[in-house]
Amino acid sequence: METPRSREQETFVTSRIVIKIGTSTITAGKNRPDLNFMTDIARQAAELYRSGVKVVIVSSGAVSLGREDINQSSNIVDKQVDSLFGQPKLITRWINAFEPYGVEHVGQALYTDIDFEKGADNSREVLLRGLARGPVIVKYNDAVAEDEMRKVERSVDNDKLAGNVARLIDADSLLILTDVDRVLDQGELIPVVDRLEYIEDLVHEGDTGTGGAL
Repeated sequence: METPRSREQETFVTSRIVIKIGTSTITAGKNRPDLNFMTDIARQAAELYRSGVKVVIVSSGAVSLGREDINQSSNIVDKQVDSLFGQPKLITRWINAFEPYGVEHVGQALYTDIDFEKGADNSREVLLRGLARGPVIVKYNDAVAEDEMRKVERSVDNDKLAGNVARLIDADSLLILTDVDRVLDQGELIPVVDRLEYIEDLVHEGDTGTGGAL
């Protein structure tokens, strides 16, 4: 009798996957990233990597890790400073999360929009070569790029970044982890999307998403 695992292996075939984790998901509604959650993601990503899949994780969480006072009201510059100190903590947590599963090399890439425009060829080559060595954690370079931080302020929350990275490396899978109740179209829940044409109808130039919302 065929096991659920073997059925999944037959139907879920990918060589490059981008996994996006938003702030509310990685923190589980708390003030700091949930280490148990990160470790579970690392376990699954490590299994994919050992199977030959190139894995990118677009991760939020740097600002919350760098914040001194969890109750402070921060402007853009304050959040950039938080990111300055939180980013090393975030990548360290990801490295520690992967370590129990035998993944020695975990990379980090910090992008601005120009890296997907004028610098796209170089960005693609560096990331693809890096992915051959190990999983790569990706996020906007908030500490030096004010525009990127303002996009996060507008609740884009790395959705656009995940799409840009997926296009950059021609990923065949983009997984958006969210605590939003399914996909929304003008506030209406869409229970099932089973046609690529329908997805293309929903997504238009200039649209932004928040979690599972389009």
